[in-house]
Amino acid sequence: MSDLQLLFVVLVCLYVWECACWLPRGSVGFLTWLRRRWKMVHPGTTFVGNQKGGFIFAPPFPPLGCILIGTQFPLSLSPELALAYTSLSVNPGWPAFQTQNVRRFDQVKSIKSKGKKVFIDGELFLKTQSLTYAHSLANRLRELTKMPIAQRANAIEGLLRDTLDVTALKKRWSDFKALTKKLPWLGNALFIYLFALTPAVIWQLGLKLSWVGLLVGLLALTTANAVLFFRAHKTLYPEMEDERFTHFLLILLSPVTSIRAQDVLSRSLLENFHPLAVARALCPPEDFRRLAQSVVLDFRFPGLPISPSRERDVEAAARASRDLFQKITETFLAKQGIEPDEFVRPPQPADETCVSYCPRCQAQFTTPTGNCADCGGLRLVPFANRN
Repeated sequence: MSDLQLLFVVLVCLYVWECACWLPRGSVGFLTWLRRRWKMVHPGTTFVGNQKGGFIFAPPFPPLGCILIGTQFPLSLSPELALAYTSLSVNPGWPAFQTQNVRRFDQVKSIKSKGKKVFIDGELFLKTQSLTYAHSLANRLRELTKMPIAQRANAIEGLLRDTLDVTALKKRWSDFKALTKKLPWLGNALFIYLFALTPAVIWQLGLKLSWVGLLVGLLALTTANAVLFFRAHKTLYPEMEDERFTHFLLILLSPVTSIRAQDVLSRSLLENFHPLAVARALCPPEDFRRLAQSVVLDFRFPGLPISPSRERDVEAAARASRDLFQKITETFLAKQGIEPDEFVRPPQPADETCVSYCPRCQAQFTTPTGNCADCGGLRLVPFANRN
């Protein structure tokens, strides 16, 4: 293999890496190739992952698709304290990894985000999947800290309702499409230029005769992409100056990153919205209904433990926050024409050997009693008329 061929192999490997996105548990990925049908992807359902999450892959070939991420709210809040833990799990199986840290609002002096982490009074409070989400959570906690305790309950309820605001979600998605309508064209053009036109020209003319012209064309495409990215990012994420500059340089200097510039913008676009809201806005009704069933079963049959602590106020905050979001979510589903109670019916046995099931994840078992390990030890329910 020549040095030039090796270079193209390296470029292909780097491009595949750019198509990959690490998705932690507690989030759901939404992928599309033609922007006509969206597909939901949970971490752990792909072949690359672990107990904390998994990689999902954006469609790699033109016409380049798009990737979005919806995230369940990772905190349990009460007027008195913030708990970096929730027993809720929007994904099948076990809940997301959580720090379980507790901070009381009346004792908080400073809240800052650094990278993907949120720090309270200089100590790590929780980790998130992106810089933008960490920044957003830090701002929300800071706002709650500044409020009188009497106003926090309403503010917390409003914050949770906002995660299911489909109207606001659609507006943000519409703004994104208007701001980035040229990026897909440039990304597709750069893909063809880098992986089709460039090898063909070098094959016909040789590198010595063609490299100057090819380099000029490549710089023109990456520069246009970087400028458009910078303008869109400044509008969508006005406070993320450091992230914007870093990505601008990467897109300007790295052709494979430049091809996926739209993904860099879209991955954090809807992180403040619950996956249910994203599915309602973008996915087919049957996919939205399937996710709604999973969420309702998780509410009605909570994975254990509900609280990471036996302290009375911490346990009360965990339960109250869960109950509040259940009320908000089931009201939201009722407005979408879905009756949550219909999801609680037991499943049909897969075969005659299945004698019990987990009411939360619907997994079936061949033993009449026991516990579901994926749901924190939740007790199994025997099928009716089965021994």
